[in-house]
Amino acid sequence: MGESFSKVQHLVSDKLKELRVKTEKLFNVSVEPETAYDLKGQAAGQANYRENRIRFNRDLLEKYTHEFVNQTVPHEFAHLVAYRKFGRTIKPHGLEWKSVMIALGVEPERTHGFKVAPSRRLKRFVYRCECPDSAYELTSIRHNRIQRGGVYLCKKCQSPLQQALKDFHGEE
Repeated sequence: MGESFSKVQHLVSDKLKELRVKTEKLFNVSVEPETAYDLKGQAAGQANYRENRIRFNRDLLEKYTHEFVNQTVPHEFAHLVAYRKFGRTIKPHGLEWKSVMIALGVEPERTHGFKVAPSRRLKRFVYRCECPDSAYELTSIRHNRIQRGGVYLCKKCQSPLQQALKDFHGEE
């Protein structure tokens, strides 16, 4: 990691310290997450309450430092605070998370506006359910989960999705 990235990491660390102090005063909750800078693709950040960890997209952090530190860092931190304060059954961007964001003085926006290089295009597989003329295009990630025993259900008929023999174009 170069010297410039070290400075950027300090900005994130300082922001997290500031947010921790506010959180302890406002919510009487202590949150000290581990941080990593290994996130790739379109997501700017990712909070994992089970591991008490926040992952950041280093490329976006370096490219959009000011906006990232002031929006993305509080966004992800607020997820951990909301789960700690209100429990695991809350919606990720629900009222509880929004209330934490507002209390921390940050606009509760779900997505960032950073320009991101297109992410890799995953191979798609066609699946069907029991609904007439159904067709679902699943990525290779979900396809592989199904191959290992995972199950995805149709939201309408609740039947498990089954891989189709032919794709949308009639090809096998």
